[in-house]
Order: sequence, then C-alpha cells, then structure tokens
Amino acid sequence: MVRLRVFISRLLGFFRKRRLEEHLDAELRAHLQSLTEENLRRGMTPEEARYAARREFGGLEQTKESYREQRGLPLVETLLQDGRYGMRVLGKTPGFTAVAILTLAIGIGANTAIFSVVHSVLLQPFPYPHADRLALVWSIYGHEGRAPASGPELTSLRERSRLFEELGGIWAQSGALTGEGEPEQVGLGLVTANFLPLLSSKPQLGRFFLPGEQGSGAARVLILSDGLWRRRFGADPHLIGRSVRLNAESFTVVGVMPRGFRIIFPEGSSVPPDMDVYLPFPTNLASDPRDQAYIRVLGRLRKGVTIEQAQAEAEEIAAQLRSEFTDFSEPGLGLRVVPLQGDVVRKLRPALLALFAGVGFVLLIACVNVANLLLSRASHRQREITLRTAMGAPRGRLIRQLLTESVLLSCMGGAAAVLVGWYALEGLLTLRPQEMERLGTIGLDPAAFGFTSAVSVIAGILFGLAPALGLTRVNLVESLKQGGRSIATSQQHSRNLLVVSEVALGFVLLLGAGLMIQTFVGLLRVDPGFAPHHVLTFHLSVASVKYRTPESAIHFFRELRKNLAALPGVESVGVISHLPFDDSLPNWYGSYWPEGAPKQEQNTIMADHRSVLPGYFESVGATFLAGRNFDEFDVAENRGIVIIDDSVAEKAWPKTNAVGKKLNIENGNFVRDTVEVVGVVKHLQSHTLTDQVRGQVYLLYPRAVRQHMALTIKSTAAPETLLPFIRREVTQLDKDLPVYNVQPMEAYVEKARRETRFTAMLAGVLATIALVLAGTGIYGVAWYSVLQRTKEIGVRIALGARPRDIFGMVMRQGMLPVVSGLFLGLILSWSLTPLLAGLLFRVHPTDPMTWLASGAFLGGLGCLACYLPARRAVRVDPLVTIHYE
Repeated sequence: MVRLRVFISRLLGFFRKRRLEEHLDAELRAHLQSLTEENLRRGMTPEEARYAARREFGGLEQTKESYREQRGLPLVETLLQDGRYGMRVLGKTPGFTAVAILTLAIGIGANTAIFSVVHSVLLQPFPYPHADRLALVWSIYGHEGRAPASGPELTSLRERSRLFEELGGIWAQSGALTGEGEPEQVGLGLVTANFLPLLSSKPQLGRFFLPGEQGSGAARVLILSDGLWRRRFGADPHLIGRSVRLNAESFTVVGVMPRGFRIIFPEGSSVPPDMDVYLPFPTNLASDPRDQAYIRVLGRLRKGVTIEQAQAEAEEIAAQLRSEFTDFSEPGLGLRVVPLQGDVVRKLRPALLALFAGVGFVLLIACVNVANLLLSRASHRQREITLRTAMGAPRGRLIRQLLTESVLLSCMGGAAAVLVGWYALEGLLTLRPQEMERLGTIGLDPAAFGFTSAVSVIAGILFGLAPALGLTRVNLVESLKQGGRSIATSQQHSRNLLVVSEVALGFVLLLGAGLMIQTFVGLLRVDPGFAPHHVLTFHLSVASVKYRTPESAIHFFRELRKNLAALPGVESVGVISHLPFDDSLPNWYGSYWPEGAPKQEQNTIMADHRSVLPGYFESVGATFLAGRNFDEFDVAENRGIVIIDDSVAEKAWPKTNAVGKKLNIENGNFVRDTVEVVGVVKHLQSHTLTDQVRGQVYLLYPRAVRQHMALTIKSTAAPETLLPFIRREVTQLDKDLPVYNVQPMEAYVEKARRETRFTAMLAGVLATIALVLAGTGIYGVAWYSVLQRTKEIGVRIALGARPRDIFGMVMRQGMLPVVSGLFLGLILSWSLTPLLAGLLFRVHPTDPMTWLASGAFLGGLGCLACYLPARRAVRVDPLVTIHYE
C-alpha cells in the first residue's frame, strides 16, 4: 500500500509540474531571503550577504534536481526534456542530421528487408494446425535418400506406428476440366482421406473426404481450391453436391478449401504448392505393388514426441518390412523422418543466414560512420559540455542526454528505413528462388516493424556510446583554458579505430560477394548438355477416357508431332515425359544393372527414366556420343531398346562401349525388363546445374506410355508466334485438350540459376553499400584530420616542408587505419569464409585471386578517399593560416 501511495503521489506530481515548480521557486527564494537577512544582521553588505547566503545554501539547480527526484516521474520527465533538447540540437545541424539519417536508413532498411524474409521463411511456423509436429517420411533405397513410398509401405507405416497421430499421402498429377467454359488444365492432388485434415482445420465449404470415399469402387468426389472455385465457378456457394467434368468423367464436389490454402512441400518433392483439385486415391493402396513408389508421406507426431524418437521407430518399422518382404529387402529399404518446415527450408537456410549476417555487417559499418560523424561534431559541442559540467551537471546526466540524441537520430533513421526496407523487399522478391515462392506471401509484418524499432534503439546506443563517453570525459581546467580545442587530438585515436573496424567488415563483405559472383559466373558457364535457345515447350495431358488404351495416346502424339513439324520455321519436334529442371510432375526413376550382374550389385544404383518419341534429342540439341537415335520404325515395332547417358554407361560398363549391351531396368509398367542399348548421349542436367543427381535412361514412348507429356519445338521463328498454330493443331486433334505451361526452354535453365543469382546479387548489393560507407568513412576521417591540423600544416610549410612531404604525411596517416583494417579483415575472413563453402560452386573459399582482388580494390578505395584530403593539405596557405590563428 505504501508503494501504491508513493506511485500515485508521483503520478499526480507529474501532471502538476508547473504548480509544484512555482511552489519550489517560492520556497527556495524564501530560504535565500531568510539567510540573506540573517547575514545583513551580522553586519555584511547587501552584496556580501547574498553571496554568503548562496554559498551556505548550496547550488540552486542541484537542490532543484534533488527535490524533483523526490516527486513526479523523474525518469519520464528527464527523457522528455532530453528528447526536446535533442530535437533542437539536431534541427540546428540539418546537413549532419540528413546524412546520418540516410546512412542509418540504408543500414537498418537492409536489415529490415532481410529480416522479413528470414522471419517468414525460417522463423514463422507454417499456417497449419500443430505445424511444429508435422513431419515428412522419406524412403531410402541405396544411395537415394529422398524417395517416395509405395501404397503398401504407407499402409504398413500407418498400421505399425505408435508415435504418429496420423500418416497421409499425396501424389501430384494433372487433369483437364471441361464442361462449362473453355477446357482448363488443372493441378490434381491425389490424396489419402486423412491428408487434407493434416493441413487444414476445416474446408471453407462442405467437408473433407470420408474414409469410405478412398479406393476402387468408391463414389467419385473431389474438393476444389478456393482459386479454382472463384475463377471457374464464380464463387458459387451452392456448388457443393453438384457435378463437374474432370478428364471427361463426372465428379461430385464435396468441399472447397479455405482461401490462401497452399501445400508447402520441399523442392524436389514434385508437389507444387498450388493445387486446383483434390481427389481420393482411386485404388486400394494396400494392394499396390510394393516396389511402385510414388506417394509423398506426411504425418503428425503425437504431442511430446520428438523427431529422434520418431526416427528410431521408423528404423524399427523399416527393419520389420525388410525381414518380411523381399520387395523391401533387396533394395534395402530405409526410412527417414524429418520436420516439414526444416526440410522445406533446408536449402534456403544457409544463404539466408549468410545474407542476414551480411546486412548485420552493413549496419555495423553504418553505425561506425554515424559515430565518426558524431565525433566530428564533438569539437563544436566541447565548450557546451564543459560549461554544463562546470555548472554541476553530473557525468551520467550528460551521457544520458547525448545517448538520447543518438537514439532520436537512430529512430528517425529507423522510420526512413521502413520505406527503404519496403522497396528493398519488393526488389528482393523479384529475385527469389522457387523454394521461397513455395512459402507464399512475404512482407513487412508486425514482427518486422518490431525488429526495426529494436534495431533502431540498439543502433542509437551503439554508435552514440563512444562519442558520449569521450565527450563527457572533461578536464575542466584544461578545457576552459583551450576553449575545447583539445578534443581533436584526444578523439583522433577513436576515429582511427572506427575506420579499422569498418574496413575490416567491408573486406569480409567484399570477399564474400566476390566468391558468390564467381559462383554465379561459374554457373553461367555450366554446359547443361542441351541447347535451350529457340526451343519452345508446352505440356499436354491425355488423361481422359478417350485415351484409356495405349494405342490411342501413341497415335495422338505421333500425329501431333508430325503436324507440328510441318509448321513453317519448325526444325524439329520432340515429345518427352519430363523436361529438364521441370518439377511440376513427380519424377520417375528406378534401379538398373547390366545383364548378368551379381546379386549384390543389383538394386544399388538408380537412374532417371524418361519416355520419349523420336525428335526429342534433335530439338534440344543433345549430343550423341555413340550409337544412334530412335526412329519411327522403332516406334512402330515397339522395340525393346533404350538410349542411355554417359553416366549410366560409365557405371554399367566402365571404359567399354555400351552400344549393343543389355540393361535390366524398370519398364513403363514398373516391371523389370531387359532391353538393348542402341545409343549413348551426353548427360543432360535435369535437377540442378551444379550436381549430376542421377544418370538417365530414355525409353520409347510405346513401351512407357504416360498421360502427361511435354513437347519441345526448335524453330527459327519467334516462340510467341508459334502458340496460335500449336493451339490450332491440338484443337484439330482434340478440342477438349488444353495446352498449358507454355514457356521457352531457357526459362527452365534460368529457374535453375535463380537461387545462386539471388544470393550473388544480394551479396553484391551489400558489398557495394559497404564499400560506399567505408569509402565515405575513410574520407571523412582523413578530411577532418586535415582540418584540425591546418595550423600545424601551415607551420610545416612555412618552415620549408615540401608539398610531397605534406602529401605523404597525410596519406600515411590516412592509410594506416586502412591497412590495419585490411589485416583484421583477413583474419576475420579466414574464420568466416569457410561457412560459405556450401553455397559456392567451382571456387574455393580461400581462392587467392578473389582475396587479392578484394584487398587491392578496398585498398585502392582507401587511397582514393585519402587522396582528396591530401591534395587539400598541400594547398594550405601558411600566411593565411598563421594569421587566422
């Protein structure tokens, strides 16, 4: 109660300051008057009596401050007072204030933009119920550690697991939506009945799938995405229960997913984020072939279960399956449990953390520059601080005042940084790689504003502390004698140390940017194995009942290829199941071995399987190393032949001609088959430009009929001029078949470069900012040093010093902290650059040329920054200088 009464009393005092100040002044005047009258009675003159009364009473201002601390809210009052005074001081030097705010806006704004990405990608949980308990279960076959599961495998997991609440699966496909309006190709998600409830609490309309709606013989039902519901059906609230035509079959709509719902799966999972339609699996998964793996498995752990515990259980289940079923024992099935969010961002995390550290360095350099500006201004405020100290102001009070000014300055820079950060984020998102696009919207949210505010306050304290401590360390006698001129010498050492630090940080950023730029240049020089120029691609899906027989699908694509090849300007037309760098459909790969291989060498190496028609290799400019291409006779006869790449050839028959050899592979019906190798092509990069993930086996389309195929057209005509003719030819063969995903082959290659381009460009921007700030910092210190030593330089010239001696002196003194900073930067970089090893390609973190170039560039920048002040120094007129002094 006592504390409450004291608080209420202080609160009332805070709002009655004027009345209390008047009472205080009146009381102090009464005390002084009483003491003065007493001194007069002792025989003093009026003037002596007043002085004696003041000496006896003590300092009036100190007494007032002591009294003020006993009432009101002194901390709030002093902060408000310091804030008002700080605003007046900053308003008197608009040039200084503008430069400092701009510097801080750049440093803090860059941090705001990168933090927004880091928070959205790495820190913010996915928008799913109990997102922290969602985990992916990958299958392991030999060297393949991220394989999908088969239906029986998923069924066994669900039956035997005790640590997962639910385990569901999805398989991404594509289909044609017909009926009302133009045919539209839509993304299909074939799911288990319990999959969607793992990722959403409830649908926007209708319901989720029922367990009885999955499997053969079940009712044909589907759930729409919000986007398709609005775009195709005008957001009709009465759509539930109605029928729609998908792949020429009738399905009943039972639900609509919530607005903004996305499936966020990792890159390489072949599960795109934006699905249009969800269907239950039409077959009984438990009866599928055990070695037919195509399902991506997602589960929710029980409360309190860790990933490590789930992994231990998964290993036990894998061991049971290997012991019970030959289909799981021969390839050596393993299971790996990983958190969903961690797996999605696994590739982005190193680059984002490196960039976040980079913008942190940029902010430190910005703080150093502002600290140098404050030190430059310190000499102009030395007399003010001296007088305030002489009048009794305690050092702590002065430091608080100066720090308040710094924080005010930093907060104004933070306010400007929000605008800088917004524009920087907009530019950054235009470069974002595909993995980041999967995560949906990234923007300035409340967390970003809170981060900006916190960084602004911390930065203000950081760059204001050293000048405040130095400025308030006052020797009253010397300062009053010299009028504050000693500040230049006393703080030059601090300014040089700040230059050392920003040069060191700038070197680290410049070196990192150099390594990333070399990585990107190396990526541009990678030969993907094909020529993407002047090649247009598009997709078609023959998933409707019209193409239930393989012969109908084969006839359609053969006729379409022949008609397209007859178009003017078309040089060649190809048909393939999977385009390079295209992750829109599930990948198809399986194990292979040469005929007669020992048992222990079988099921150990996998290759990507591709279904093609003649003309594909010519259309993409692939290089044949041996043998021949497919021809129309091979298609008509449906011959058991394949074309392999050099990677498969080397592993199957090292240093031997593979043409004519027999290869055991998984054919188009997922059955083991022995085929003859008729050709060897150079490996085509299909997943990344930096790694050769798997070799490739190309099968004839009649032996590996697929519903979803891509066509490649090499033409001398502009790609955009071909599209009307392509649509015409497709419509003539099937008016209900939509042409979709039309884009040049170069777009796929550019997509493969986006992640490295993203990191390299941002690193280059940060390094450029750091160089500008470091250069201005070096220039400012050298220039200010010349200004402070103008009299000394004038005397030296008057005594006979030659211009080159003066020039050399200024250059030596200016370059000393630069050289020291470079040396410190070398030490820091030696410790930090190995952390970038995972982001580099064809360049080593200790690449000597990059290190030398970075040091030479930054050293040259330092020389240029010192050169201009040195030129000014040699032009000093000694007569004018000495006369002025």
